[in-house]
Amino acid sequence: MRRLPDIARRTLAENELDATRTSLVEALVAEIHEGVVAEIDEPLLSDAAAWKEYVAPYLGMTWRDIPWFFAETYFYRRLLAATGYSQPGDRERVDPFTAQKAIGLDGAVPLGGRLGHVVDELPILLAASLWANRVDLSLWPAGEREAAARTADILGLNRSERLLADDTDRAVELLGEGSNSVHLILDNAGAELVADLMVTAHVLGRGGRVTIHLKPHPTFVSDVTLPDFEATIARLATEPAPASEVAGILTKSRGNGSLVVTTHPFWVSPLPFWECPPDLVDYLAEADLVIVKGDANYRRLLGDLHWDPTTPFEKIVRPLQPLLAVRASKSLVAAGVAPAVARDALATDPTWLTDGEWGMIQFAGEIP
Repeated sequence: MRRLPDIARRTLAENELDATRTSLVEALVAEIHEGVVAEIDEPLLSDAAAWKEYVAPYLGMTWRDIPWFFAETYFYRRLLAATGYSQPGDRERVDPFTAQKAIGLDGAVPLGGRLGHVVDELPILLAASLWANRVDLSLWPAGEREAAARTADILGLNRSERLLADDTDRAVELLGEGSNSVHLILDNAGAELVADLMVTAHVLGRGGRVTIHLKPHPTFVSDVTLPDFEATIARLATEPAPASEVAGILTKSRGNGSLVVTTHPFWVSPLPFWECPPDLVDYLAEADLVIVKGDANYRRLLGDLHWDPTTPFEKIVRPLQPLLAVRASKSLVAAGVAPAVARDALATDPTWLTDGEWGMIQFAGEIP
C-alpha cells in the first residue's frame, strides 16, 4: 500500500490546491493506512450512482482487506473527489495528473517521427505498442530516470526473447486484408499513445476503420482521456514529417468518420470484462478485431485472479469476437504462457510477472 499514498503525495506537490483540498488528500493518505472504505461524493460524474453500488459491499472494511483492483480504481475516484475534479468549483474537470502527462508527452514526441517512417510495417508497430506499455506513470513517474530510460529504449532493444506469448503473425493475418473494423481499447498516454496512434494510422491507411476507446476521466495517472488524445495529435501535427503526416491522417479520418473516438464508464469501473454491460458488448461485437492494451485491461480480462500462467488464454477470455491483448506484464496475472516459457522466464528473472520487462501479444478467437 505504499504506491497509492506516494501518488497522492505527488499529486499534492504538482497541483496548487487550497487548504480544504489539501486536507482532503492528506486525509485520504491517512485513511489508506489507518481508516476504512467510505462512500464517494461525486455530484458531477455520470456513473456516481453505479459507484455507490460498487462501494457498498466494502464499506467499513480496511483498505488491506478489499480486492486490489477495486482498491486501485476506488483510490483514483477518491483522489478525483479530493482534488475537486468531480466537485463544483474552480477545480472542476481539472486533471490532477496534467504535469505528469505533459512530461510524458515531451519525451514521447521523438517516437512519433521514428515510427512514422515504418508506419507500413505492422509487426514493428505492434512491438512498439507493447514495449511502450512499460512507460506507466503510476509505477514509474515522469521525470524520473527509469521512466525516461523506458521511453528511450522502446525501439532500441531487440526484446523478442522477452515475449511470453507472440501472436503477431495472427494479428497481421487478420489486419492484412484491408477493410477491417478495429476497436482499440487504450491504456497510457505519452509514448504508448504515440505508438497506438501509429497502429491506428496503419489500419486506416489500409482502408480500415478504427474505434478508439478512452477513459471518461483521469485514472491510473497516465490513462488516456479525450484531452490527452487531442493534445497528442496536436503536438504530432507540429512536428516534421512523417509525424505530422500521421497526425493529418488521423485528423482527416476523424472528419470522415473512419476514426471514431468514444468512451464508456465501464473503463473506469472495478468490474472484470465478463461483467461488461450489454450495450458495450454489442458495440465491441461489431469489430473484426478488438485490441486490448495494457496491464490493467489485461487484469480485467482475467478478472484480476491469480491463474496458473499456463492456463489457456482463450478458456478464460471467451471472446465474442477476435481479441488481441498487448501488454507488458506488471502484475501477478497471466494466462496462455507455455510451460517451458514460464520456466525459462522464472529462471531468468524471479520478478518476471511484475517488473514490466516481459510482454505479451496474445490472440484469442477465430480468424474469419
